[in-house]
Amino acid sequence: MREVRVVLKPVDRDNWRAMVRLNLRPGQERFVSPPAWSLCRVYVRVFGDRFEYLPMTISDGDTIVGYVTLVCDPASLDDYWIDDIMIDAIYQGRGYGRAAMKVVLEMIPKRYPRCRTIKLTCFRENGNAAALYESLGFKATGQTDDMFHEPIYALEVGRAETPRKRRRKASTRIS
Repeated sequence: MREVRVVLKPVDRDNWRAMVRLNLRPGQERFVSPPAWSLCRVYVRVFGDRFEYLPMTISDGDTIVGYVTLVCDPASLDDYWIDDIMIDAIYQGRGYGRAAMKVVLEMIPKRYPRCRTIKLTCFRENGNAAALYESLGFKATGQTDDMFHEPIYALEVGRAETPRKRRRKASTRIS
């Protein structure tokens, strides 16, 4: 199987229609907002004005296979949310979700240098998503979100510290 590579592209006037045509498998509707609903939440800034809202399509070449919406407070250390992520029903099970999550997890700390924690909510009944998130290092926090009362997962973002140069001990040379 080929390695799946995806690109995140901001939702714009050229791709929003393709985004809102994405579909879930029957029974998954309760786990993620429909794409149009996610765009509406972005437009009204449902979580407040201090957040940046980043709706993006997930593409494999010219094909839009899903979408992700990030909601981030650039002034905080730990208010960086993967608000929604969805892979279209016909593309599920091919590695696009994992590939997209990896790109998102790389992108957030680059865009937001203050970020120390990335969070998301995962519905208890969505075992496949929970297994994916846990395999990427997310851990259940024991807290639940206010809207759905579902578990919050968090990933601590490591910061590589610049290694300190060791001082060499002066060697004594005996001649």
